[in-house]
Amino acid sequence: MLPRSFRLLVLTQFLTVFNDNAFKQTVLLLALANQGMGGDPQARAGLVFALPFLLFAVFAGDLADRTSKRNLLLYTKWVEAGVMALATYSLWRGDLALGMAALFLMGMQSAFLGPAKYGIVPELVSNKQLSDANGLLQASVMVGILLGTGSAGFLKLGLASHLWVAGLLFTLIALVGVWVAHGITPPPPADPNRRLHFNPITRLKLGLQLASKTAGLLPAIFGHGIFWLVGGLGLFAWNEVGSEFAQVNEGLWTAGLASLSVSVGLGSLLAGRLSRQRPRPSFITRGAAAMAIGYCFVYWGPHDPLVVWIGCLASNFFMGFYLIPLKAILQSLPAATEKGRIQGAGQMMDWTFIVGASLVKWCLSGIGIRGMDIFPVMAGIMAVTALFLRLARPMAKMKLG
Repeated sequence: MLPRSFRLLVLTQFLTVFNDNAFKQTVLLLALANQGMGGDPQARAGLVFALPFLLFAVFAGDLADRTSKRNLLLYTKWVEAGVMALATYSLWRGDLALGMAALFLMGMQSAFLGPAKYGIVPELVSNKQLSDANGLLQASVMVGILLGTGSAGFLKLGLASHLWVAGLLFTLIALVGVWVAHGITPPPPADPNRRLHFNPITRLKLGLQLASKTAGLLPAIFGHGIFWLVGGLGLFAWNEVGSEFAQVNEGLWTAGLASLSVSVGLGSLLAGRLSRQRPRPSFITRGAAAMAIGYCFVYWGPHDPLVVWIGCLASNFFMGFYLIPLKAILQSLPAATEKGRIQGAGQMMDWTFIVGASLVKWCLSGIGIRGMDIFPVMAGIMAVTALFLRLARPMAKMKLG
């Protein structure tokens, strides 16, 4: 059985993921309804949320190695409660600009949470438990996304001008997360003498140089980032496709988006279970190829809401097979004193790709590619990624004790 502290970690991060996605999707829906703001409002909101990760992720990775990762988890949970209080105020005022500011601060909080959350996993479980632990952790992330994104559409429709009530719920959930995080046993700092550096570009460069010294680690970092690039584009595409189907209710379509997260979670759980005894390198490339096929099916199949949902459901299931081996690589290959730094660099690359998703979306909108037309772009990205990781074979370098 996985240790109690790890199970508390899963619950803590589930609550954070729920809050992040419920509020983020609420802002995205409000932005989509305010097309008069100019440009692509969804892309702007996504950029506001992602930018803090580029600014703070590598610094957060150094901090995660210098301090106890559990204590850093606890501090970030307190910050989350304050951000959700600001989100409540923005929803009460109906001020989208203030909501964007809360979204930026929420991204900043998550930037500091990420290296601590993922870096602490190998400190709480054995190497043999890593794949199983990552499967459970990723499944809980997807359930959090499910409930968070799924609730946003219903909250927006049901509460209408009283959305601030949802903000109060988000604040309460954050405070429950603080209480849960208190139960995690604090491991000692991995490197208490680690110097803190604030230049994100320099630290990212050093982190990637460090990763390049370990065979297989750098391709895994880039492969992991591609997951978030395609996921970001998929979110924007799904929201726009829903607005194109006149017969689709906004709340139900958002719930459909949430169901896609369940599919990723199920794929992650199955991939983790199948990988408990030994690494499965074929999962990475086969998962990427299956995702590309699913996106092609969505685009070239009948443009019917049910068909789109089924195609996306299948693609997202194989996202789990693609993702879990990559996470095990990023956690297992780095030296014990460098795990936080590598997680920080990896997270910054993830969010570079997420920012890239917003910029790509902006560019695609500028040339008239919206909604359904985004799916072949996603298919092409995953096909190239499958070939790249097939040649790089990062999993072949990994040894589990």
